[in-house]
Amino acid sequence: MIERDGVEGLSMRKVSAEVGLAPTAVYWHLGGRDELLNAVLDEVLGELPPIRATGRTSRARIGSIVRSARRDFLEGMPVLLLANEVGRGDELSYRTQLALAEELGRAGLDGHEAADVLRALLFVVGGFVMIEEQYRTGEADDFATAGRWADGAAAEVPPALRAAMARPPDADALFAFTLDRLLDAVLPPD
Repeated sequence: MIERDGVEGLSMRKVSAEVGLAPTAVYWHLGGRDELLNAVLDEVLGELPPIRATGRTSRARIGSIVRSARRDFLEGMPVLLLANEVGRGDELSYRTQLALAEELGRAGLDGHEAADVLRALLFVVGGFVMIEEQYRTGEADDFATAGRWADGAAAEVPPALRAAMARPPDADALFAFTLDRLLDAVLPPD
């Protein structure tokens, strides 16, 4: 039901109707909505596979974790929204943080420097996931500017840049570009 209707669409009355029980019976067996949501999240978290880095170099291994986190969050948006609804979004992020911390240590980073790199990687993932979800759900028009670039009003901007900005972004290519530049800047050579 959560995947179909979203977390906000889940009510105990809908659960009752879905399973064919009276609402009082559902409350008796499951507790309230928060208890139900937490139980569902516990089940989902228990089924998540461990995060595994792939690749031979530190850069490849760290990149694999970051790309996997982005993909998992995008594909598992109902789980992310559920975790945030019950105030447990940190549990999803922490798994990725642990895997990244281990690989950053192997790459020779430690302390504040490693923490800054780890957080920067998470902010890149989070920013992309948030914006990509807005595009997916149709909220992108709230901040899309391609039409403004296409109308040519920004005459002081070089024409090639205006034309490029008038095209929609390729999120996968832009994510790869961003991740590559960040890893170039923060990792010692392998």
